[in-house]
Amino acid sequence: MTMEGHMRQYRTALVVLVCVLLAFVIGWKADAQQGRTAKPPVWEYRDGANMTIQQLNALGSEGWELVVVTSYGKDYYYILKRQK
Repeated sequence: MTMEGHMRQYRTALVVLVCVLLAFVIGWKADAQQGRTAKPPVWEYRDGANMTIQQLNALGSEGWELVVVTSYGKDYYYILKRQK
């Protein structure tokens, strides 16, 4: 890649970063002005082993989100969460 190409990528990344920071600051100031403080979400968790795609999809339709998959030998273990 040429020097010009690298500079274009750098400028694009810089613009995206500035936009994200600006959106964060505007949102934070709006909350502070209204006297609101954000409460962290409360999660519930469940685990499972060797689930099929159909089982995982069924849990997904109930609001469960797959957050960890790990294997031990031939077995797979899952951790899922959803907001209470």
